[in-house]
Amino acid sequence: MRLERIKQICLNHCYYLFLASTVGLAALTISFAEETATASIPSDNSTLTIDHLDGSQVFFKSHSSMTPIAPLDTKLFEVKPLGKLSPKEPSASPYFLFTGKPCLQCSFEKGLFVFKPNGGKPAAYAYPGRTLEPKTKQVLLESRAFFGKCIPGRSDVLVFFQLERVDRRSSMQPSVLVAEAGKDHLEDTLLERRGPSLRKMLQLVKKRVCSEIPGETRVAESHKINIHSSSTSASPKS
Repeated sequence: MRLERIKQICLNHCYYLFLASTVGLAALTISFAEETATASIPSDNSTLTIDHLDGSQVFFKSHSSMTPIAPLDTKLFEVKPLGKLSPKEPSASPYFLFTGKPCLQCSFEKGLFVFKPNGGKPAAYAYPGRTLEPKTKQVLLESRAFFGKCIPGRSDVLVFFQLERVDRRSSMQPSVLVAEAGKDHLEDTLLERRGPSLRKMLQLVKKRVCSEIPGETRVAESHKINIHSSSTSASPKS
């Protein structure tokens, strides 16, 4: 039930199911599949960075003490890097955050994707911002996304503050999704009560240890909206 609830909140478009069948991406992957890398990951990954992108491929910068890392093919279009999520363990592989689309000329909006440098299936999330109902322009989903050292005492995280309209008559239902960079996979936690403080997170943004991803407003295609009913939950602290 926890997985289904996360899908309802974060991936409200059937577009992510399309993703899973066409480019092999999971709509929302709680754990990354471990695959053998074509080149070994260096023992200290804290300095691993992106050198450049060529189409859908990501090339990593190899320092003198590192074994070269093979290019990562994201299989995405209009892919752009946003940043890196580092686990607490220095030897653990970091995660890289991108925006992109599953197809070049299609109506599907871009999403957020988190990859390991040695490949495997990424975690995919809806891009932050406002999703409007096509006829009434009523807000169906509104979210803000942050990444970095946004929660004191934890490793790097990707955090979504979300408001979802479960039906036309009810008020917006709040929740917070926290994806923390673990050693082997992202550890997703959905919080409907006692979530992290948005106010404190914005203070960390000012200190430049946490970054907010600028949101966008888009109009949902009516046949792709998949809003399900959910229980009432307490609002995140602000």
